[in-house]
Amino acid sequence: MDELMIMCFGDSITYGYCADYGKDYVSLFKAKVKEDFPEDRITIRNRGVNGESSRNGLARLECELATYSPDLVIMLFGSNDSAYGPWYHVGYEEFSRNYDLIISGVKAAGAQLILITPPPVIEDEEMPFIENSVLEGYCEIIREKAEKNSLKLIDMNKAFKEHPPLAALLQWDGVHISTEGYRLFFETVYETVRPVIENMLKK
Repeated sequence: MDELMIMCFGDSITYGYCADYGKDYVSLFKAKVKEDFPEDRITIRNRGVNGESSRNGLARLECELATYSPDLVIMLFGSNDSAYGPWYHVGYEEFSRNYDLIISGVKAAGAQLILITPPPVIEDEEMPFIENSVLEGYCEIIREKAEKNSLKLIDMNKAFKEHPPLAALLQWDGVHISTEGYRLFFETVYETVRPVIENMLKK
């Protein structure tokens, strides 16, 4: 493969909302790929959009695929889908359908797809919009889609739970990712994605 295009597709967690400059997972990913594959032409695009759900992602998917022609898509939605509120909430049934359509669209474009589950949140009176018990249902749908479609899964929800304290991994709002959290996020992503990149470059 002469050139590899990777698209990181998702919501504010992919975008790097309020993260320290250069410390979000996509920025860390870009830097590590440049270090590990200095002779290869690899482009990584951050196509995370603040406030988006799977509904919004599905709506812009066709345009994103046409614009960037990715060889690999790394996707994360679910946090906003699970949030209580008229601007965000997407129920389990629609979420499942949206993922089916996105998976089909990415495959039809000839790209590989890797799915990520959303990290857990800290529930308190200041941020009552997401509950982990509800969020877990979205994570389970993502796990099922990965298994059904033979896609690689990065279970970020599990990874964050296995590296307490959770408060150190999240920002003040209990939802978005801190500098320490993005380091764990990146390392978890890269463990899965690096061998995929290596295999794709051999083709």
